[in-house]
Amino acid sequence: MNKSNLLPQPYPLRQALNDEVHSRPTEALWPQERVFHIALLVQGEVTPEIVAQLQALVDYCGCKPVSDEELAAPQVSLSLCGGESALRLRLERHNEFITLTFFERADHAIVFDRPVTRRLPPSWMAALPGVMLVAIELFVQKTEGSREPRSVAGYFDGNTLIGGMIANGAGQVFSDLRIADRGATRILICNLKMGSRQLGRVVQRTIEMETYRMMALLSFPVARATLPKLSSHEDRLVKLATEMAATSKTEDLAEVTSEDVELDRKLLSHLTDLAAKVEQLSAENRVRFTAAEAYTDLVKKRIAELKEIPMVGMQTFGEFMDRRLGPAMKTCTWTARRQDELAARISRVTQLLRTRVEIERESQNQRLLTSMDKRAKVQLRLQETVEGLSIVAISYYGASLVGYLAKGLKTMGVPVSPDLAIAVAIPTIAVLSYVSMQAMKKRMGLKG
Repeated sequence: MNKSNLLPQPYPLRQALNDEVHSRPTEALWPQERVFHIALLVQGEVTPEIVAQLQALVDYCGCKPVSDEELAAPQVSLSLCGGESALRLRLERHNEFITLTFFERADHAIVFDRPVTRRLPPSWMAALPGVMLVAIELFVQKTEGSREPRSVAGYFDGNTLIGGMIANGAGQVFSDLRIADRGATRILICNLKMGSRQLGRVVQRTIEMETYRMMALLSFPVARATLPKLSSHEDRLVKLATEMAATSKTEDLAEVTSEDVELDRKLLSHLTDLAAKVEQLSAENRVRFTAAEAYTDLVKKRIAELKEIPMVGMQTFGEFMDRRLGPAMKTCTWTARRQDELAARISRVTQLLRTRVEIERESQNQRLLTSMDKRAKVQLRLQETVEGLSIVAISYYGASLVGYLAKGLKTMGVPVSPDLAIAVAIPTIAVLSYVSMQAMKKRMGLKG
């Protein structure tokens, strides 16, 4: 190998990313085919069960052995039988569901005469994991000219038909989108002049349209169950907001009492509880509603890819979906928006109440500080009064002691006048007491 031609180190997922656009290739179909398709809703890891069922099918049909690794791939294609009675299986794994599509070459043009499932092991379908959401029995019929709706109505028990010309006039599709007696929705595709690959694309798009339609409709029961809960929560919010407005005293904060603050705290607790319930409801439904929007977009895209041309007296799939699927999806969209708006309203009311509680609390604190300041001033006056009385008492007792001392000295012959000594001692003791008391208060920080 010429080392000068070596490429740089590739990105680890380069091969997988490149192969992604080539996944789910179109099946090349015979001019006439029987197709049976099912979609199973699954939860958790079901790969071992799927692999076991596929191995059982391979053994039953006696075809070439297939490894478990191949059967565990995201897409699996099996040729179960060859020749004129060719039977093929295509399995695809999606995020929420798995699909199995069987293709059988039809050697005659009798529509919906025999189900493809007749060639499967007994009870094989029933043993598959998950629950079945979609079952489609599709027949591809080779025709020389276009067919009138009344000529195919008998295949659908006389029900109102949906469909028309497709692929720019290269084919026709008819269905009633109802579940027939064999438990599957019947679809008839008339092949006028489509090649094998184009026919495969048309069949795949038609099947995906119906599968995604049912996946989108999974959100509709959720929306209908959610609407009464939202109404109850909205009524409770109105009640709490009304009670909040009725108890408001922000115009005269001086009248706010501790009972008012406690009532607001209870209202705030109720609002917080309501917000938690709405958020829980939104969290439970958001994934389903978001998925419904994505599936609806896929339905519209698949219908657009069919390139429908209307036929007189019959609705196209696009018209039918707009009139029937559209309102259901709008209900889901409206429910999701109503959830978000309710959560936003609760948030605004909660914020207003919190602000009011803070204002009331600050008002209470201000009144408390004012009251404490008044009490402090009264205490200061009392303290000054007590100080004056203390100085008088100290002066009295101090002068009395000096008088007793002067009398004792006079008795001992010292020429001292007790009255004069008391007269001099009283102002002296008073001044000393006052000075000492002020110095002590200064050391204790009670006076600047």
